[in-house]
Amino acid sequence: MVLSIGSIARPAALTDLSILVSAAPQAETTPPGAAPSSTVSADGMIPTDRLRWHIPDPEHDRANAEEALKRARESGDKTEEHKVARVAERVNEIRRDKQLRLTLDEAVRIALENNYDVQVARYNPAIDTTRIVEAQAAFDAVFFTNLVKNRVDRPTGSRIVATNLDSFQSSYGVQKVLPSGMTVSGQYQLNRTDIVRRRNTASTIQGFNPEYTSNLVLEMRQPMLRGFGIDYNRSAILVARNDRRISFHTFERQVRDTLRQVDELYWRLVQARRDVTITARLLADFQAIYEYLEARQQFDITPVQLAATRANLEQAKADFINRRANVYNAEDRLVSLMNAQNINLADETEIIPEDLPQTPRLVVDRLAEVQAALDNREEIKEQQLRVASAELLVGRAKNAELPRFDLTFRTTYDGLAQNADRAFDEMSRSKFIEYFVGVEFEMPIGNRGPRAARLRAGLQHQQQIAQLKSTLEKIILDVNLTVRTMDTAFDQIVPSFEAAQAREREVDSIVARAERKDINTLTTELSARQSLAAARRAMLGAMVEYNISIVDLERAKGTLLKYHNVVIPNED
Repeated sequence: MVLSIGSIARPAALTDLSILVSAAPQAETTPPGAAPSSTVSADGMIPTDRLRWHIPDPEHDRANAEEALKRARESGDKTEEHKVARVAERVNEIRRDKQLRLTLDEAVRIALENNYDVQVARYNPAIDTTRIVEAQAAFDAVFFTNLVKNRVDRPTGSRIVATNLDSFQSSYGVQKVLPSGMTVSGQYQLNRTDIVRRRNTASTIQGFNPEYTSNLVLEMRQPMLRGFGIDYNRSAILVARNDRRISFHTFERQVRDTLRQVDELYWRLVQARRDVTITARLLADFQAIYEYLEARQQFDITPVQLAATRANLEQAKADFINRRANVYNAEDRLVSLMNAQNINLADETEIIPEDLPQTPRLVVDRLAEVQAALDNREEIKEQQLRVASAELLVGRAKNAELPRFDLTFRTTYDGLAQNADRAFDEMSRSKFIEYFVGVEFEMPIGNRGPRAARLRAGLQHQQQIAQLKSTLEKIILDVNLTVRTMDTAFDQIVPSFEAAQAREREVDSIVARAERKDINTLTTELSARQSLAAARRAMLGAMVEYNISIVDLERAKGTLLKYHNVVIPNED
């Protein structure tokens, strides 16, 4: 099974993300109380400069930190210099020995080419194809042969019956089962009988010695009840074909699930990396406030206030360590999913996502999405095939419950002579022809076993129908929940952005209007900065969830492969 992967088809806003990312970086600091450079567009697009300011990627923030550090040194602002240096230092903690810049398209391509779960599922259709051939082989012709050497030496009370015989019997033929259940066969028999002459034991009536008989036997055996019919005899082939189609849809579902995992892990990595930068900024501000309080502990700061601030600072450091670990975990999960030969978990590789999680609102019709899901979801197709297979097994079970009533017709051409050639010639003249017609009937008393098997097959058929209905309901629910999640996530993006904007203005106002930096003012400033970080995380989380929910909607509709422009060859 070979996957054909084209360039990923995306909405216009997503394909333009490379332009958004390549925009010039915003300065690390903004003037207190500065207004946003632009506003949110009507379709929900957040200005790129403000977006990158609120949720910067560590790779881009390094350059910003260097510029801010240079400005702080030139202005002689030691406090700002130390704060920027701490941000850069903590951001660099997620730096690894190797760096790999990766777009979502590239991650998808690498995963589909190398993912082990996809490779495992790829074998199943081929394996089930062998089962189809195995079921079809029941109708293959069979060549058979029989060779028997028999020496008889027994006493007898009749002088006309030979008691000392040496015989050799051979038969060669072909047998084949037809789709109707009839067994046809043709065989050639050649027998040689030699009467060994012995005193007082040999027959007084001498015939050919040795004696050769040639027989051509043509036989047809047709079941009339049990085992009769094309539907019954080909049902094993049809079930095997359904199993192969199921395995093909299972393979499609594995590819779909892998695509979905790549999308989610990629955006989770984007979220984790930007979360580290947000936390590093907050921690640097926190530490600057603590150092200021520590310097004033001889004046107006009590030991209790300083100890409480120190406890909160250490807790913030522990929180940063956890968020830094989230980056490593996200990178390892993505590497483990891609299974690329040149990227492995043993290497210290920093994955730098190039795409930015932003897109305008996608307006969807829920009923149309539900209909698309019912038309495309692999789970429905798989369950429909299971229902069809269960129905075939019900028919087999009903047939097996019938009595056995077989008709046999056999024609035999005979030839007799003193050698094999002449015996064959005599047979070919068709002077001696036998005809045989037989009827066989068999009826199990009670017939409990086949009846129980038929009842079980009927119950399993009804079970598969109930499972199909359950699958339909779950898919409809999946689409409804996914559409609602996508709308909810999008509705949270702009308010979260506006909240971050407002929190930033709050921080700038507190810093600008503070006449003196007492403990209350610094506590208020720290609380405002924590609220700003929380608003930024909420905005980042809403954007990531929105991008993931878009993929979830395509998965719920069963169109995720088409969305990613992935083509799987036809199952035939």
